[in-house]
Amino acid sequence: MRRHFTAIAALFIASILFANSIDAARQGTPSLKKPDAAALSATEEILKTVSRLRALDIKHSVKSGFKTKDEIEQSVIHDLDEKTPAGEFEATQKTLVKLGLISSEFRLRDYVVQLLREQVAGYYEPKTKEFYLAAWLPLADQKRVIAHELVHALQDQHFDLQRFDHWRKGDSDAELAAHALVEGEATLVMIEYDFDQQGLQLDVAKLGALAEGLLEQDNDSDAKNYPVLAGAPRVLKENLQFPYLYGAGFVAAVLKGRSWQTLDDSYASLPASTEQIMHPDKFLARDNPVKIELPDLVAMLGKDWKQEDADVNGEFGYQVVLAEFISKRKARTAAAGWGGDRYALFENKTTCSTVLVQYTAWDSASDAKEFFDAYSERTETRYKVSKPIDAGSKPRVYETSEGLVSIELRDKDVVIIEGAKNGEQLARLSGRLWQSKKR
Repeated sequence: MRRHFTAIAALFIASILFANSIDAARQGTPSLKKPDAAALSATEEILKTVSRLRALDIKHSVKSGFKTKDEIEQSVIHDLDEKTPAGEFEATQKTLVKLGLISSEFRLRDYVVQLLREQVAGYYEPKTKEFYLAAWLPLADQKRVIAHELVHALQDQHFDLQRFDHWRKGDSDAELAAHALVEGEATLVMIEYDFDQQGLQLDVAKLGALAEGLLEQDNDSDAKNYPVLAGAPRVLKENLQFPYLYGAGFVAAVLKGRSWQTLDDSYASLPASTEQIMHPDKFLARDNPVKIELPDLVAMLGKDWKQEDADVNGEFGYQVVLAEFISKRKARTAAAGWGGDRYALFENKTTCSTVLVQYTAWDSASDAKEFFDAYSERTETRYKVSKPIDAGSKPRVYETSEGLVSIELRDKDVVIIEGAKNGEQLARLSGRLWQSKKR
């Protein structure tokens, strides 16, 4: 699900980077009745400029055309439906509900469609190799977005962006990291383009600090222009921003003291986790995550149970999960020692009750203990329970309105089970889950 914000986010990111000019344009310029013909010729000049700034040759011209707001909206929604079947949305929704990140009444796909409709703008389509401008906006209002999207055209010519449309299922963390490389680069060049148009030179070394500052901003202040986004759950907003803001900081760090060739090489050996995006030194050192294989738990749960979802949260995912219920500073610190994880969500077809299991690996025993304590605090807030059933027991077990929750620490690993119906089921799941394989 995380990858389907590409066409909607560039205008939003431009708006928070260049808030004054974008807001002024929105407030002072009515929509055009006829497309701005000058925009097509300007596209060629912008392509040449971003080619120079990015140090990537133009292998062939990029076909450009106009699309109305309705046409772009229909295209991106069709793309969404094609790449993310309804079943995948439902599975993700169930996991987010179990984690307490959205309410049970929240309809994930419907909200994403609303976001798409609110954020539609021009975009580059790797499948057709075409760039589509927003027919209702004057050129001045979309130059930055054009620059951003034409970086994608150059990336596609050199590194084949279509391969990201066929990502292996079950590792959204690595997928999000790869998109952070793509979108972070386009965002950095967009900022560099804006500086270049003003006769200024961007200090790449300072971009990481800029990205961090933007992440700390309360973007709900832009509710007038983006009411759907402003009202979105934190998990959606932060996943939307991650590839652009963290990605720009990552690209700036990779480029610091190095040439664009270093970034070119990153497309041959992609970042493997959001941890590597958040800590670029781990990418440069190729500190790759631990891969975890969970055992089959369906047979143990019984014939009425079905696995609905299985994926990787990653460092960023756990930061978001924790920060929903504890301070962001604590969440960031607790998630920072991430080494690898795997989770699976199971649903009982008769009762619709769910069980979420998570196996997490950490860089050190102290990192694991830090996460163990943070997740315990999150659990007490999430389920409104004050303490475990037996404060002296090795696994911390909580009795909640959604079943038993167990958090167990062993050396550098933490195993979490949420939703077990009784102690017997919890014990059987725990014993089997600790047999997971790590590589």
